[in-house]
Amino acid sequence: MRSTLTTIARLGVLAAFVVGLSVSSPAFAQGNSSQTTQPGSEFSGSGPVGGAPQLKGAGNSTIGPQGQDATEIRGVNTAGTVRVNNLANLEALLNIIANGLEILGIAWGGPTMIWGFMHMAAGTQDALKRVLKGAAGVTGGLATPGAINWLVASARDANLFS
Repeated sequence: MRSTLTTIARLGVLAAFVVGLSVSSPAFAQGNSSQTTQPGSEFSGSGPVGGAPQLKGAGNSTIGPQGQDATEIRGVNTAGTVRVNNLANLEALLNIIANGLEILGIAWGGPTMIWGFMHMAAGTQDALKRVLKGAAGVTGGLATPGAINWLVASARDANLFS
Protein backbone atom coordinates (compact mmCIF):
# COMPACT_ATOMS: atom_id res chain seq x y z
CA MET A 1 0.00 0.00 0.00
CA ARG A 2 2.77 2.42 0.98
CA SER A 3 4.78 1.72 -2.17
CA THR A 4 1.69 2.37 -4.31
CA LEU A 5 1.16 5.79 -2.70
CA THR A 6 4.85 6.61 -3.13
CA THR A 7 4.70 5.66 -6.81
CA ILE A 8 1.59 7.80 -7.37
CA ALA A 9 3.23 10.76 -5.61
CA ARG A 10 6.38 10.43 -7.74
CA LEU A 11 4.32 10.26 -10.94
CA GLY A 12 2.45 13.41 -9.87
CA VAL A 13 5.68 15.29 -9.28
CA LEU A 14 7.06 14.10 -12.62
CA ALA A 15 3.88 15.20 -14.43
CA ALA A 16 4.01 18.64 -12.79
CA PHE A 17 7.65 18.99 -13.83
CA VAL A 18 6.91 18.06 -17.44
CA VAL A 19 3.96 20.47 -17.62
CA GLY A 20 6.10 23.22 -16.11
CA LEU A 21 8.79 22.69 -18.72
CA SER A 22 6.32 22.75 -21.60
CA VAL A 23 4.64 25.97 -20.41
CA SER A 24 7.88 27.88 -19.87
CA SER A 25 9.38 26.97 -23.23
CA PRO A 26 10.50 29.85 -25.51
CA ALA A 27 7.74 29.05 -28.02
CA PHE A 28 5.24 30.86 -25.78
CA ALA A 29 7.32 34.02 -25.33
CA GLN A 30 5.95 37.13 -27.04
CA GLY A 31 7.75 40.06 -28.53
CA ASN A 32 9.47 40.93 -31.73
CA SER A 33 12.78 42.77 -31.69
CA SER A 34 12.34 43.88 -35.33
CA GLN A 35 9.52 46.33 -34.48
CA THR A 36 10.55 49.93 -33.99
CA THR A 37 8.63 52.94 -32.82
CA GLN A 38 8.57 56.07 -34.89
CA PRO A 39 9.55 59.33 -33.18
CA GLY A 40 6.58 61.15 -31.68
CA SER A 41 4.21 58.22 -31.90
CA GLU A 42 2.41 56.82 -28.87
CA PHE A 43 2.81 53.25 -29.98
CA SER A 44 4.03 51.29 -32.96
CA GLY A 45 1.35 49.86 -35.19
CA SER A 46 -0.15 46.60 -34.06
CA GLY A 47 2.60 45.75 -31.58
CA PRO A 48 3.70 42.20 -30.74
CA VAL A 49 1.85 39.01 -31.61
CA GLY A 50 -1.03 39.75 -29.20
CA GLY A 51 -1.77 43.12 -30.85
CA ALA A 52 -1.00 45.21 -27.75
CA PRO A 53 0.61 48.60 -28.38
CA GLN A 54 4.07 49.45 -27.11
CA LEU A 55 3.65 52.44 -24.80
CA LYS A 56 6.25 55.17 -24.49
CA GLY A 57 7.58 56.48 -21.18
CA ALA A 58 6.25 59.28 -18.99
CA GLY A 59 6.20 62.75 -20.45
CA ASN A 60 6.34 66.14 -18.77
CA SER A 61 2.61 66.75 -19.03
CA THR A 62 0.57 68.09 -16.12
CA ILE A 63 -2.67 66.98 -14.56
CA GLY A 64 -4.79 69.83 -13.27
CA PRO A 65 -6.83 69.69 -10.09
CA GLN A 66 -9.85 67.43 -10.68
CA GLY A 67 -12.63 68.64 -8.46
CA GLN A 68 -13.47 70.88 -5.58
CA ASP A 69 -11.46 69.06 -2.91
CA ALA A 70 -8.11 68.96 -4.74
CA THR A 71 -4.84 70.34 -3.41
CA GLU A 72 -2.09 70.98 -5.93
CA ILE A 73 1.53 70.59 -4.82
CA ARG A 74 4.15 72.27 -6.97
CA GLY A 75 7.90 71.78 -6.98
CA VAL A 76 7.79 68.01 -6.63
CA ASN A 77 10.22 66.14 -8.88
CA THR A 78 7.73 63.95 -10.76
CA ALA A 79 6.55 63.67 -14.33
CA GLY A 80 3.42 65.74 -13.74
CA THR A 81 1.41 67.28 -10.95
CA VAL A 82 0.73 65.40 -7.72
CA ARG A 83 -2.84 65.58 -6.43
CA VAL A 84 -3.69 65.12 -2.78
CA ASN A 85 -7.29 64.33 -1.94
CA ASN A 86 -7.61 65.53 1.64
CA LEU A 87 -11.25 64.51 1.92
CA ALA A 88 -10.41 60.90 1.10
CA ASN A 89 -7.79 60.83 3.87
CA LEU A 90 -10.21 62.34 6.38
CA GLU A 91 -12.96 59.95 5.30
CA ALA A 92 -10.66 56.95 5.75
CA LEU A 93 -9.74 58.07 9.28
CA LEU A 94 -13.38 58.64 10.20
CA ASN A 95 -14.30 55.19 8.83
CA ILE A 96 -11.65 53.58 11.03
CA ILE A 97 -12.98 55.43 14.07
CA ALA A 98 -16.60 54.56 13.18
CA ASN A 99 -15.81 50.87 12.77
CA GLY A 100 -13.98 50.85 16.09
CA LEU A 101 -16.95 52.47 17.83
CA GLU A 102 -19.27 49.94 16.19
CA ILE A 103 -17.22 47.05 17.52
CA LEU A 104 -17.03 48.58 21.00
CA GLY A 105 -20.79 49.28 21.07
CA ILE A 106 -21.67 45.72 20.11
CA ALA A 107 -18.99 44.17 22.34
CA TRP A 108 -20.21 46.14 25.38
CA GLY A 109 -23.95 46.31 24.66
CA GLY A 110 -24.49 42.66 23.82
CA PRO A 111 -23.10 41.19 27.06
CA THR A 112 -24.74 43.98 29.10
CA MET A 113 -28.12 43.18 27.59
CA ILE A 114 -27.65 39.43 28.17
CA TRP A 115 -26.56 40.14 31.75
CA GLY A 116 -29.72 42.24 32.21
CA PHE A 117 -31.89 39.39 30.92
CA MET A 118 -30.21 37.00 33.38
CA HIS A 119 -30.88 39.40 36.26
CA MET A 120 -34.46 39.86 35.04
CA ALA A 121 -34.98 36.10 35.33
CA ALA A 122 -33.60 36.29 38.87
CA GLY A 123 -35.99 39.14 39.70
CA THR A 124 -33.48 41.93 40.45
CA GLN A 125 -34.64 45.56 40.57
CA ASP A 126 -32.22 47.17 38.09
CA ALA A 127 -32.43 44.39 35.46
CA LEU A 128 -34.52 46.49 33.06
CA LYS A 129 -31.94 49.30 33.24
CA ARG A 130 -29.20 46.89 32.19
CA VAL A 131 -31.27 45.55 29.30
CA LEU A 132 -32.00 49.10 28.10
CA LYS A 133 -28.36 50.18 28.47
CA GLY A 134 -27.23 47.13 26.49
CA ALA A 135 -29.80 47.74 23.77
CA ALA A 136 -28.70 51.39 23.56
CA GLY A 137 -25.05 50.30 23.25
CA VAL A 138 -25.79 47.86 20.43
CA THR A 139 -28.04 50.36 18.61
CA GLY A 140 -25.49 53.14 18.99
CA GLY A 141 -22.69 50.90 17.78
CA LEU A 142 -24.63 49.82 14.71
CA ALA A 143 -25.74 53.39 13.91
CA THR A 144 -22.33 55.07 14.23
CA PRO A 145 -20.82 54.21 10.79
CA GLY A 146 -23.98 55.25 8.96
CA ALA A 147 -24.23 58.51 10.87
CA ILE A 148 -20.58 59.42 10.23
CA ASN A 149 -20.88 58.55 6.52
CA TRP A 150 -24.02 60.69 6.33
CA LEU A 151 -22.20 63.65 7.93
CA VAL A 152 -19.19 63.31 5.59
CA ALA A 153 -21.47 63.08 2.53
CA SER A 154 -23.40 66.16 3.67
CA ALA A 155 -20.15 68.09 4.18
CA ARG A 156 -18.87 67.03 0.75
CA ASP A 157 -22.13 68.06 -0.93
CA ALA A 158 -22.06 71.42 0.85
CA ASN A 159 -18.46 71.94 -0.37
CA LEU A 160 -17.03 72.34 3.12
CA PHE A 161 -13.71 70.68 2.23
CA SER A 162 -12.68 72.78 -0.75
